[in-house]
Amino acid sequence: MAPEWLTNSLKKVSGFSDPGPVFIQKTNAGNAALKRGRPDEAEPLFKDALTEAEKFGEQDLRKVAAMNNLATAYREQGKHSEAESFFRQAIAIHEKALGPAHPEVIAALGKFADFLRGRGQPAKAESLLRRVLAAQEKSLGGEHAEVLATTTALGEIYRDTGKYDKALPLLQRVLDVQVKLLGEDHLSVATALDNLALLYQALGRYEDAEPFYFHALVIREEKFGASDPYVGHGLEKLADVYREQGKYDDAEKLYLRAIKIWQDTLGPEHPDFAHSLEHFAGLKYAQGKYDEAENIYRKVMAILETALGKDHPSRANTMDQYAMVLRTLKKDELAQRVEERAKEIRDTCAKMAANPEAYATKPKDPLADFKFNLPGSK
Repeated sequence: MAPEWLTNSLKKVSGFSDPGPVFIQKTNAGNAALKRGRPDEAEPLFKDALTEAEKFGEQDLRKVAAMNNLATAYREQGKHSEAESFFRQAIAIHEKALGPAHPEVIAALGKFADFLRGRGQPAKAESLLRRVLAAQEKSLGGEHAEVLATTTALGEIYRDTGKYDKALPLLQRVLDVQVKLLGEDHLSVATALDNLALLYQALGRYEDAEPFYFHALVIREEKFGASDPYVGHGLEKLADVYREQGKYDDAEKLYLRAIKIWQDTLGPEHPDFAHSLEHFAGLKYAQGKYDEAENIYRKVMAILETALGKDHPSRANTMDQYAMVLRTLKKDELAQRVEERAKEIRDTCAKMAANPEAYATKPKDPLADFKFNLPGSK
């Protein structure tokens, strides 16, 4: 039973009447299962909570909470279709109960847009984010942190879907506001600079991207020091732009700095170290040093297999680059085998995405083998 003070407090919250002890118990147990990394255990508990919430009325906010919790459990298990369905139902009830412009509804729409974007549905996410941005600008003003976050997300979607003319004014606006409010050397400004640089890079405007990446790198070096992993990422981005412009000597210096950072901070078997080597292999290929590129790609694939598993999609992407080098070296038979293996990995990943339960491995309960001895027991 929930204590009387909690029951009385919940009654005062808009949309709640009697909190329902079963609803609270099931919700708390489900949340505890999620925190333990057991969404499979949370799912039936949240279903029970939803059954209880349905007794409180069609527009009761506990029903919204239960649906969102259940959707989260589904999402964590890779059951994305089920998660999307419950997220949508929860938003529909939320809108009826509070109105379409209520801040809680707008926040829920923003989170749902993030979910859709993560599922590779940018068109649906774009539509929601336009609505969220319009509502936020009206209620919060154009310089609020939430408005800037939504503007950035919408700009990124435009950029990633090739709508560069729409992306540029949004991302530029975020940068201008961040500089105005925070100064030129703030970390948030570095992020905004990166976003604009990525846009120019996508447009093939490498000379325009270069100063944005450079200033972002300077900011992070000043804030974190020259050997921080964030600096490593910045070095790779700037080096990639140098490579695309044919500035191979400048690119090599930055790549080698980044490789040393990853090796010193994470070790030579970490995926980030492997990806840094992969950038360097791309430089060697651009320089026409194909034998060196081949050896580096082979090392990258070995590290990724040990660190992430033989069927990880990152290995398939590396294999594509490796096969390209092999084709250049006229090693067509080996290149074909590598390409076929990359296809196998992608096919496996597609099957796992379509039927996550068949491939799911339940995490071991950390307390499963722990023996509790009560005081005085033998």
